[in-house]
Amino acid sequence: MKISIAMATYNGAAFLEEQLQSFLEQTRQPEEIIITDDGSTDRTLDIIRTFAERAPFKVWWDQNEQKLGYAGNFNKALRHTTGDLVFLSDQDDVWFPGKIDTLAQRASKSSAFILMNNAALTDANLNEVGLTKLGQIRSAGLTNSSFVMGCCAAIKRDLLDLCLPVPKEYPAHDSWIVKFAEGMKRKEIIDQCLQYYRRHNSNESQFIANRPQRVSRWDTYSHRLHKLIYQEHSLNESYNKNYVLLRGVQAAKEKCDEPFLSELKAFEDELKVIITGLGIRTTIRKKSRAKRIIPVANLWKKGGYRNFSGFKSAIIDIMSNQV
Repeated sequence: MKISIAMATYNGAAFLEEQLQSFLEQTRQPEEIIITDDGSTDRTLDIIRTFAERAPFKVWWDQNEQKLGYAGNFNKALRHTTGDLVFLSDQDDVWFPGKIDTLAQRASKSSAFILMNNAALTDANLNEVGLTKLGQIRSAGLTNSSFVMGCCAAIKRDLLDLCLPVPKEYPAHDSWIVKFAEGMKRKEIIDQCLQYYRRHNSNESQFIANRPQRVSRWDTYSHRLHKLIYQEHSLNESYNKNYVLLRGVQAAKEKCDEPFLSELKAFEDELKVIITGLGIRTTIRKKSRAKRIIPVANLWKKGGYRNFSGFKSAIIDIMSNQV
């Protein structure tokens, strides 16, 4: 099994060397590392050059002529990988020595397309805070579907061949890939911590479960209430995201045969139901609040909120001012 690592960098000099060093300390080293840089102006490129010269495996790197953004930068890196199993890497984490070997062994015995390991949360100086990513998700009352962190993912080539490239209209490369795997029922979560997940002021992700303090169900409710009050819960955004995902699934169907074709067809049908539900909810929200109660109740009776957040989504549809 050939192993690739895809890394996207941008002004990562503060932490990059520690992550690259953790690659050298792996008990099962990769065959190649692909690094794409999005126009760094600090020492990032010097660090990459030095690493490439001393690494015992292939290191290919390139700096983008124009900025591609976080997702676009990763998309480029992924498309240059050639491995059977591809690991996504952020520039500021540190992997435990057995990460690659553990996931590679699990992948060889699993039908999953994507395997995701747990991560220990740390502060900027890699001091553990006594929390893990999966622990935070579960204490917040969220489901495993909320675990979409690309830096914890190992992806099989079969999935990448189906879902790449990530469309520019889709907001996140890791969400795109993980949603494909989930939709095909081929996502496997491993509770074992295999890396540090460093939290600092420059982190891209502000997801509630990434906080370095323990979160609870109440924190989740408060977070969602804040979104409701400040008009941040947009059905249009969800509709557009799922519609782009639907088009991606339909394109993937044209590339494959059974058994993947049946799995993609089931995922396609599921997305169509979700998109229809979002359309109905959008229509409801265009009414005055007083006139929303009956259609919300009718949609509830028909099971129309099962694909969303149930009662919470129904209440948001009644109270929100935003479509």
